[in-house]
Amino acid sequence: MINVPLFVCGVLSLILSASPFFWNFRHRNLSATIFVIYVIVANITIIIQASLYGGPDVSKYWDGKGLCDIIGRLPHVCGMGIICSLASMSRTLARILSKNVTLSVTVAQRRRELIVELLICVGFPLLSLATFYIYQPFRYVLLQHSGCIVTFDYTWASFWLYTFWQPFFPLVSAIYSAITIYRYFQRRRQFREVLRSSQSGLTVARFARLLFFCITVMFVELPLAIVTLVTNVRPGIHVFNFSKTHANWNAIPRLAASATRKDFFYFTIVSALLFVYFGFGVDARHMYHDWLILLGFGKLFPNSKWLAKHDTFSDSTGTQSIHSTMTSGTCASRPTRFDTWETMHDIELGSEFGEKFDSVDANSAFVIGGVQNADDARSESSTLADGLEPQFLDKAIKIKYEVRIEK
Repeated sequence: MINVPLFVCGVLSLILSASPFFWNFRHRNLSATIFVIYVIVANITIIIQASLYGGPDVSKYWDGKGLCDIIGRLPHVCGMGIICSLASMSRTLARILSKNVTLSVTVAQRRRELIVELLICVGFPLLSLATFYIYQPFRYVLLQHSGCIVTFDYTWASFWLYTFWQPFFPLVSAIYSAITIYRYFQRRRQFREVLRSSQSGLTVARFARLLFFCITVMFVELPLAIVTLVTNVRPGIHVFNFSKTHANWNAIPRLAASATRKDFFYFTIVSALLFVYFGFGVDARHMYHDWLILLGFGKLFPNSKWLAKHDTFSDSTGTQSIHSTMTSGTCASRPTRFDTWETMHDIELGSEFGEKFDSVDANSAFVIGGVQNADDARSESSTLADGLEPQFLDKAIKIKYEVRIEK
């Protein structure tokens, strides 16, 4: 019998995780890609568990020898991998803003960074997996409505090898996120140059998306980890004795439960957050359009219609209105809000062009990569937007802003 709610959550979470995986893989965000892989593996494990162990009578459950030895440990490994990858993402963002804009990242530095990221994201979770046996009293436990799970004997060994690290890595992520925000305000005038010199492939929008995702997940992870730590430690931590811990190692207890373990639904929450941050952007919509073309549905969603999505920012949303207008190289002084954000989305598609999209200078002239009027911009289009489709450049030139210059 299938555990329908858990199965549905697992399938839905797997679907939501697909586009964030391809988005991060495409943009070479290693830590974020590994993060999503852990979420996907955990969701596949949950689907298997829900398919095999959903009946009400735990005494009739299949003992699962062999399979449960693997999938019983995977949720714990994936949970550890998620918080390690979260800390690695935050660390990477902080390091990008620490670099000198005049320096380029060498091949040796990039190789070292790659090794460090892999050690944090993959090495530590694998080390945690290798030490599970030390503090496991049973191979696994069959729990009603949840399937096979791994239990721990709460000793000082399990505390230092597993429990302690649950709040540690989210706390590290919080520290690095705070450092990133501080460094941004220090170097906000050079922000684009810093991103360009880091050779990370990140644009301003992608950097912000990763940063806010890390902060959001950290706010979910850290309180949960602290509550779990306090709950596990409150009854007391026993002195570790290897022989006593493994006295009944080969026994497979079958335990009744009134409901599915709540921590299984944690991966659904993370999958939803992934989709919210990485599944609605212009790059993601462009990727969906490519998928539709591959499936033969491209004619139903032409590129011009697909990308012409309005994200209207108004004062009611809490976003400050930006007041500008681009005429023939001059800026009017009267303030109005953005008429449309469509062009900004189109510019994001051409990241190289977007990086050259500068702000208003001190002389109140609107500058696009150093070109001060629409005619010059069109004549210099080959250098401003190499590889950018003409319609995007036209929209960038035609958009009208109204800028209020603070004197």
